Amino acid sequence: MITTNIEKAPKLSPVEGLTIHIVGNTEKMMLSYIIAKPGAFIQLHEHPHDQIGVCIKGNGELFSGEKIIQTKPGTSWTIPGGEPHYWKNTCQEECLLVECFSPPREDYLAIAK
Repeated sequence: MITTNIEKAPKLSPVEGLTIHIVGNTEKMMLSYIIAKPGAFIQLHEHPHDQIGVCIKGNGELFSGEKIIQTKPGTSWTIPGGEPHYWKNTCQEECLLVECFSPPREDYLAIAK
């Protein structure tokens, strides 16, 4: 077993106002804890990784699969690899999200410290 905590986990900030903590990583999947400040915006993008997430705190807007949903505490999503999507924090407080990627995001691992 491997353990860590959010403070000690490798982290990265791919866009302004967003911090991703890699709290778990194996050969087949990655678990991340995301803190998004008000106004944080992950522009439309796609990647080959399957992505599953859940909102823990705050509100946001997620576009994927030609649909827009409001993310609020308890809302979850599944995005297949290759599907274009974006997410933005739409509230005046921090949002907390937990997301899993399979396979792991090599691009995140390469820049996480």
